[in-house]
Amino acid sequence: MQIELDKDRFERGLDQAARRLAQKYPIHGFRPGKAPRFMIERTFGRQELIKEATEDLVKKAVRDALEREQINPIGPLEFNELSSMEPFIFKVTVPVEPTVQIGDYRALRVPLDIPALEEEQLQRAMDKILDRHVALKELDEPRPAQEGDQLEVRLDTLVDGEPLDQREPDAPAPEQTLDLVEGRLVDELYQGLLGVTVGNTVEVKAAMPDDHPQEQVRGKEVVFKVEVLGMQERILPAWEELPALEEFEGSLEELRAKTRTELEASLRDGAERKTIDAFIDQLVQQTTFDVPDVMVENYANTLLEEQGQQFARYGITLEQMLEYRGQSREQALKTLLPEAERRVKITLTLHELLRQENIVLSEEELEAEQERLLLDYEGEQREQVAKLFNEQMREMIAHAALDRKLRAHILTLATAEVAPAE
Repeated sequence: MQIELDKDRFERGLDQAARRLAQKYPIHGFRPGKAPRFMIERTFGRQELIKEATEDLVKKAVRDALEREQINPIGPLEFNELSSMEPFIFKVTVPVEPTVQIGDYRALRVPLDIPALEEEQLQRAMDKILDRHVALKELDEPRPAQEGDQLEVRLDTLVDGEPLDQREPDAPAPEQTLDLVEGRLVDELYQGLLGVTVGNTVEVKAAMPDDHPQEQVRGKEVVFKVEVLGMQERILPAWEELPALEEFEGSLEELRAKTRTELEASLRDGAERKTIDAFIDQLVQQTTFDVPDVMVENYANTLLEEQGQQFARYGITLEQMLEYRGQSREQALKTLLPEAERRVKITLTLHELLRQENIVLSEEELEAEQERLLLDYEGEQREQVAKLFNEQMREMIAHAALDRKLRAHILTLATAEVAPAE
C-alpha cells in the first residue's frame, strides 16, 4: 500500500508532535509543555519535528487505510520507505490471506471401501471385553513367565540407538504393564519374554513393518530393552459370566452381536475418514495459492508450542526439550515449516470449499450439538455444563460441529454426484 496524507492531517500531526517535544524538553521563557509550535519548530528544525511525528502519523494513517479498504492483515505490517516528507508519502507491505482457487473439485471421486469384519477381529474384541474383568494373582513362588501372565516392566524402545520416547538424559525408561498374550505384543517381543524371570533384563530385536502406525519405526529395526520388575498370574472369568459382569441384559450371543455391530460401525467410520482424507489430499494438490510466509511461520510456532505443552505434562519445559535435541528455537521452527505449510494449505483449501459450497452452521444445529454433548451429564451437573457450553465453549463446539458437517459433505462429494450449491 502507498499512502499519502492530506495537508491538514499532516499539519495536525505536526501540532501533536510539537506538544510532545515541548513536554520533553524545556524551552527558555515557557513553562513545560506550553511553548507554541513555531518556537518548537524554530528550536529543533522542521525536519526533526517531522521525524517526531512520523511514527504516529504512519500508525493512524495505516489503521484508517485498512478500515477504508476493508483489508484484514494476517500478520505484522512491514514499513518499506518514506518516499516523501512533504507531501507525506510512505509505503507498507501488508500480509493478507491468499486468493485460493480450488479448481473443479466436483470432478474428484474417491471410492468408499468398507472392509468386511473378520471373525478373528470380533474374537479379539470379545477377548478384550473379557480382559476387563481379569483377576490378578500373586505367584505362590517365583517361576518363568508364561502365556497369559502380566508383567511389570521398565521398557525402553530404541530406534537407531536412541530412545523413542523423549526424556531427560540419564532418566530411566518408563514403567509399563505388558500382558504376555500372543497377538497383543510384537511377535519378537512376545517370544523374547516367554521364560523370563523377575529381575531379568532382555534385549529383543524386531523388524517393524512399513505400514506400522508409528511413523518413527516404519520399516526400521527396533530394539526393545526390557527389565522385568514384577509378575502376576492373570485369571479370566468364564465366558458365561461375561454378560452379567458387563451389566448387559442379554445372552452371550447377544453381547457378541452388539459388539459386531459396534465394530462394523467403527470399520465404516475408518473407511469414511480414509475417503475424506484422500479427497482432501487430491483437492489440495489441485489447488493454487500463494501462501504468505508469515502464515506458515505463525503455524510453525503454534506447532512448537503444542509440543512444549505435551512435554510439560511430564515436567519437561520447551527449553529443556530443545536443549536435549541440540536445537535452538529458530532451528526447531525451521524443521516444522514443511508440516506447517501443509496444514496451512489444507486450512485455506477447506475454507474456500466451505465458501463455495455455502456450508454454514445454523443456530438450531449448534443447539442440537450442545444437546447431544449434554446427554453424558445428568441433574445439577448437566446445568453447570450447559452454562459452561454457552459462556466459554460455544465457539469451540461450533467449530467441531461445522467440521463434522463439512466432512459429511466431502464424503458425498467424493462418492456421488451432488447438486451445485445455491
